[in-house]
Amino acid sequence: MLKVNGLEITARTSKERLVKGISFEVGKGETLGLIGESGSGKSLTSKAVIKLLNDRVFEISGSITWKNEEILTKKAKLPKGWRGQQIAMIMQNPMTAFAPMIRLGRQIEMGFELKGKNARQEFYEQLEIALKNVNLGDMKKILGSYPDELSGGMLQRVMIAVTLMKKPELLIADECTTAVDAASEYMILKQLETQRKNGMSMIVITHDFGVAARLCNRVAVMKSGSIIEQGKTLDVFSSPQTEYTRELAAASVLFREGVC
Repeated sequence: MLKVNGLEITARTSKERLVKGISFEVGKGETLGLIGESGSGKSLTSKAVIKLLNDRVFEISGSITWKNEEILTKKAKLPKGWRGQQIAMIMQNPMTAFAPMIRLGRQIEMGFELKGKNARQEFYEQLEIALKNVNLGDMKKILGSYPDELSGGMLQRVMIAVTLMKKPELLIADECTTAVDAASEYMILKQLETQRKNGMSMIVITHDFGVAARLCNRVAVMKSGSIIEQGKTLDVFSSPQTEYTRELAAASVLFREGVC
């Protein structure tokens, strides 16, 4: 479904190459993990896929095709619903995903076409279930709140619930459990597993090998803007080919065991 070939991202001001000719594919119903430390280029890559990078700030080259159609160099407007329904993204920073001056209920409604009383009633029934699935119970309070009245973890869970309601064909999840507690993380990962089993393709961006092992068919390890290793998850984790991957794996185990 998605093919990225020779993707290069350069900062226009400094001329620094931030992403250096990377290539990967995501097939239908497949989950790819992008793994690496902060600053390795994972989030920039994902934003390039969904065309959220500012052309005045970044110079982008290479090829990104979605369903065999080139989208990176496409000048005309993409089809309605392409971003959000075909490809959707859960952002790493939930505080930047919502407008600060509009109540969450209104913002969520704006993302869906609700026509008629029955459609609205069905939507809110589904929304309540979606929020409960990510460990959020008081829908009335959440919908009546402004973004700064909720914690970062709560906002992240709202964003995840609403994004999953869209049922995109490809979901990009950028460190989607970093701001939540352990119980909420368990519920979120369970929802992502369910979506994967239902045929949704995913790109999971994480530095956590445990999350990647649970969700991903394949992984690509990024360092300093390059993919230094990729393959089937079990193969990469059981027999890493680079010292960097071995260090990441060891650090993840120590973190999980509470050593650091």
